[in-house]
Amino acid sequence: MIVTHSGRFHADEVFAIAMILMLGEKEVVRSRDQQVIEQAEIVLDVGGEYDPQSLRFDHHQNSFTRERSDGTPYATAGLVWEHYGIEVLAAKGLEGDYERQFALNWVDQKIIKDIDAVDNGVYSEDPRPSVSMLIGMMNASSTDDVEQQQAAFNQAIEFTSGILNNFIKTAIKEAEVVVQLEECAKNVDEGVLVLAENLPFKDFIRSHPEITRVVYPKGSEGYGVFCNGAQNHLPQRFRGLNGEDLNAVSGLTDAVFCHKSGFMSVCKSLESALFMAKSQ
Repeated sequence: MIVTHSGRFHADEVFAIAMILMLGEKEVVRSRDQQVIEQAEIVLDVGGEYDPQSLRFDHHQNSFTRERSDGTPYATAGLVWEHYGIEVLAAKGLEGDYERQFALNWVDQKIIKDIDAVDNGVYSEDPRPSVSMLIGMMNASSTDDVEQQQAAFNQAIEFTSGILNNFIKTAIKEAEVVVQLEECAKNVDEGVLVLAENLPFKDFIRSHPEITRVVYPKGSEGYGVFCNGAQNHLPQRFRGLNGEDLNAVSGLTDAVFCHKSGFMSVCKSLESALFMAKSQ
């Protein structure tokens, strides 16, 4: 049995429940009654205790001070992902300790850390839409109606499970090619990484500033050039041009187009894409 608090629900405990339910069905009880809490197998976001060995995951007590290396404090979502994430990824079919750790961190950085930050009041002055805001808006208009609130909570769990599944699927795709990308990155020439196949590279290159641009196959379109950050965008003279106009400026014969911001371009041949990628 999982026990979490009653009343209004929040993204951190809803996501934590979704994680655990990926490993098997469990009864979920919403209560602040200490006797009910003591009977639980897993306690989330209530109870005033953090002890992963006994599966207690609350973060509201003054004695809890854990935070990430960048200073972002943990909430229940992050604590549960840290505890169960590797097991979830293994259950989803991801193999390899290195790959699982990569995916664990990827999901935390992409979504869980933000949920924890919001729950700890880090963005209390920020009106931006967020996953936490979306989950919060799913609460019933009045928490006095227990049945109505329970129905809203169940809907939030289902909604959250879909979101989390999509993030995990993407993380697994990224993790499955990270070793391959690291090998490719050893052969960067003049800041350009050339890929023989279209691997998911965009997150990877953000942590490799030595890679300024990537040339990669785009199927029937030819070859793409993708730039790693605004400082590496293609030259102004290419931007916003297509076909003949772009070929006239570049001296090429098969350039297709360059985005008006300069963050990417497409050419028919590998040689032309390499030329654009190395242009200053």
